[in-house]
Amino acid sequence: MRTVINQALVEKAVQGDTEAIEALLLQYAPLITKFAQKHCATPEDVEDAVQETLWVASQKIGTLRVAAAFGSWLFKIVKHHCSRLLHLYPNAESLDTLALCDPNGDPATEISLRQDVVRALAQLPLHHRQVIIMRDIEGLSAVEVAEMLGLTIPAVKSRLHHGRNSLRQMLDQWSD
Repeated sequence: MRTVINQALVEKAVQGDTEAIEALLLQYAPLITKFAQKHCATPEDVEDAVQETLWVASQKIGTLRVAAAFGSWLFKIVKHHCSRLLHLYPNAESLDTLALCDPNGDPATEISLRQDVVRALAQLPLHHRQVIIMRDIEGLSAVEVAEMLGLTIPAVKSRLHHGRNSLRQMLDQWSD
């Protein structure tokens, strides 16, 4: 579904017409939500990215020089916010340490895999997620994790085992 940009409405919005800004953002909200669902890791991130995009667009629309560029400008904003939110996860940029990503593979596939890993991590219970992040992403030893979390080493190993099994099941579609 392609939305036709109302050039006159965009021009009024650029000039500061608050009703025009509101009408434009209401028109585009469903489209940027759908876009964010493809680029954000969790439903909460989708909501945050959409809200931040709408706010930034309402504040910065006056900087837009060409009305025809409104749609692409708006989608760049939402993509930026989705990327930023993805990187808020602890060491999300080092998810390749999980040995899941093929550095010679398709970048779009790698992004999709990273998003699925972050989603899966977010779905884990906190006690499993903490141990996996500390051991597998941050590279801490079982002794260090046990000390930091106030656990025994067997408890750390048990949580790590159960957490990894849960992740493996959630990411099963990525196995060969």
